[in-house]
Amino acid sequence: MNAGRARLSRRTLVKTGLAGLGLAVAGGLGLGLQKTVLLARTPVLKVLDPAEYAVLVAIADRLCPALGAGAPGASAIKLAEQLDVLLQKADVEMQKGIKIALKLVDNALTGALTGERLVPFTKLSAEDQDRSLNGWRNAESGFRRTVFGGIAGALNSVYWGDKQTWQRIGYKGPPDIAGLRAAYAAQLVDLNSLRATPVVVKGS
Repeated sequence: MNAGRARLSRRTLVKTGLAGLGLAVAGGLGLGLQKTVLLARTPVLKVLDPAEYAVLVAIADRLCPALGAGAPGASAIKLAEQLDVLLQKADVEMQKGIKIALKLVDNALTGALTGERLVPFTKLSAEDQDRSLNGWRNAESGFRRTVFGGIAGALNSVYWGDKQTWQRIGYKGPPDIAGLRAAYAAQLVDLNSLRATPVVVKGS
């Protein structure tokens, strides 16, 4: 699975440094303090659990909002659900990395440690969610930027890979094979004829 330029894995999170690892541990300890706001309806999930999925939906809606023709928005194309399905093809390390990252973004204690907020990400208003995500995107901590880059890269690669968004970027879709063959008929080589032609080796 190609999930964007930043490949997020559990190993990557650990390698970003002791400060980042300490934040991950602290965030993990605080997971039970305030619970994620779950969605009223959750599809049958392949990799994520309902809480992780709810966080992913919230992030997707903020990073890929509806912007008019050619940009229908994350919810309209079921972006989070698409990514959950694709994560089945990812290795276990990447799956765990994404799951940890989603928990950290939502966790209230993580927000408190960064001086950002005291409630889970899923309880914030849309405006405050944007502010929180900008904090992760522009953080001085390489760990936080890695977390954001991994999630955002995965979402954007799936979003702009969906044919419903191609109009926005002027992409007309994959070429028609029959049309290409007709347009370049003069340059096509008949492989059957080539195979039937004996090869003459000089000096034989």
